[in-house]
Amino acid sequence: MYGPDGELLEASDPGLRGGWREGLIGDSLNGRVPIYGLDRALTRQRTRRAFFTNPLFGAIVEIAAALLIGDEFTHAPLNADKTARDALDEFWTVNNLGQLMVSRLAMEYLLDGELCAVHPLEDPGKDVAARVTHLDMNQGVTVEGNTLEGITQITLPRNVGDPMRWEPGQFAFTAHNALWNDTRGWPVAMRAVRPAEDYMTLLQHRLNTHDLQGRILGVQTVFIDRNDVNSRAIFREKAGAYRHMPKKGGMLTLAMVEGKDGKVISDKIEFMTPAAGAANAEKDARAYVRLTALAVLGLPEHYAGEGGNTTRTTAESMSLPAIRSVKRIHAALRSHLDTLYRIDLKRRYGPDRLYTITTYEVQADGKTRVKKTKRVKADRIEVPWVFPAITQDSLDTLVKRAEAATRNGWASPQTHSGDLGYDPAEEADRMAAVGLTFGIPPARLIAPTPPVGGNPNDDHQRPPAPPT
Repeated sequence: MYGPDGELLEASDPGLRGGWREGLIGDSLNGRVPIYGLDRALTRQRTRRAFFTNPLFGAIVEIAAALLIGDEFTHAPLNADKTARDALDEFWTVNNLGQLMVSRLAMEYLLDGELCAVHPLEDPGKDVAARVTHLDMNQGVTVEGNTLEGITQITLPRNVGDPMRWEPGQFAFTAHNALWNDTRGWPVAMRAVRPAEDYMTLLQHRLNTHDLQGRILGVQTVFIDRNDVNSRAIFREKAGAYRHMPKKGGMLTLAMVEGKDGKVISDKIEFMTPAAGAANAEKDARAYVRLTALAVLGLPEHYAGEGGNTTRTTAESMSLPAIRSVKRIHAALRSHLDTLYRIDLKRRYGPDRLYTITTYEVQADGKTRVKKTKRVKADRIEVPWVFPAITQDSLDTLVKRAEAATRNGWASPQTHSGDLGYDPAEEADRMAAVGLTFGIPPARLIAPTPPVGGNPNDDHQRPPAPPT
């Protein structure tokens, strides 16, 4: 198959050339038909391999995963009735969702671009939450589906017996960049593999040059007399004297001969000097680091330890695309977990069960909230999953914002405290224990109000001294 540039497409390496889509949409569901010159399964495997074998790629993916999840993943109180809240607590505990997200799901989504979670085929009963399993997409998992219904079946082959199959309502499948009715996804970090490999290749070339220089400890020049029949034997003897030098190095022997015109003729050897192109090599290496980081969630180069010419102002601007990309992944993970929870809720209490949820409606004045309740099915319940806060606001910006809101009476002390990273309820208890009141500064920190007419401590405000 040929691309738009007339060049033959190579399935293993499309390089920088674009290609046409190969096969029909439905053909790609099993992941074995090349699309755009790529094989989905091989692309996934290449990304996984790079994570473990390429230091640059692995480090940047680890940084991206830490930015996505860190060690803070939980859920806020659910605004639903007791049945739904208890079901969520049990589902969280049985599946250890906090640890699962931190240790597996975020990383696997970056490397695979797909998450496939299945419920047990044998119903564990209505009294307990189901323990779900996330399948390894490299184990021959096939996905069946169509444009109208989406994914209709997940199949996992087994070494013994019939394959395992899950029908709709028994699995949750999430895919990254599943475009144009292609229900399968692509690794989030796939575009970072090539520049990371090129970066290591560039470093290896320089290491090879250093290694060659390190093997030659010195150069010996031996004079050979054309008229002396023993000159060659003497040359071999002197060269052999250094044949058993240290294991990782040796001497290089060159011949020096007097020519017929009386001029000395000598062998010559030149060494490649890495330092000669150090400036260019540094730029090239930095470009590969920058491209690798950019291809993983749009991370700016200073996230990968390459500050370069980045200033504080440019760093804040460069962080915005990464923040948007992180929130996009958060949305995908949130949807994945919502689907799993809703499936278990419907399994335990039926698909038609109604739950009471609490909402607040803002009135026309913009500052009055009215509490309302309504009855909804499981598919309308949204769990408030709590991911790490991702912001580009500096502490100075947050403080200035809080001060402006305080001066104008726009927000409560609780809101300001929470924005600055404090727990208002906990801080109120701690302050009360030492005789302070939350939201009221200590008296010693309050500046005294100058009396009418100015500050008497100012020299120009003092009355003249009486005559003596």
